[in-house]
Amino acid sequence: MLTTVKNRLLFILLSLFVFLCCSNSNHHLPDKLADLGLAKVLQNKEATRIINKMHDKKLDDCENLIVLYGDKDSGNTLYVSIYENVEKAKTNLMQMAMKIAKGTAVFAPLTYSKMGENVHFQTQGMGFQHYLYRVDNILIWWQVVPDKAQASFTDLLNFDFKPLQDRVARQ
Repeated sequence: MLTTVKNRLLFILLSLFVFLCCSNSNHHLPDKLADLGLAKVLQNKEATRIINKMHDKKLDDCENLIVLYGDKDSGNTLYVSIYENVEKAKTNLMQMAMKIAKGTAVFAPLTYSKMGENVHFQTQGMGFQHYLYRVDNILIWWQVVPDKAQASFTDLLNFDFKPLQDRVARQ
């Protein structure tokens, strides 16, 4: 009887461990940015459909994630697009930057800073601060309310997105 109880307890603990590891590695996204907790993750076809609709066209093949932070209606949204290679991500980042460089009806003119080999762009629009940049083959766009912008962007820059790099190849 004692062996059966130990086996059941071991099974429960092992199952919990596997669940926690798999659920964390499934998305590999920040649980918190500043004091904004992860609220919801949209991925695959659902995320791609939304992103294509926002741009009013079908974009390149890539895996898309849309991650909502804070209250459900706050609008704090992380858009992550994982391309099959660095060149596609770099090209798409520069195309977006060029389209909004001098400002649009929705966005203020871009500002930028260079960090190592990467350029980080920043703009304002629709009541949010927007940051866009690339980590290897991963394009990141962070839309956040202004009072959470600096702290959350610092957290985002410190997050390691590299485990997502081969996600497109696994699809």
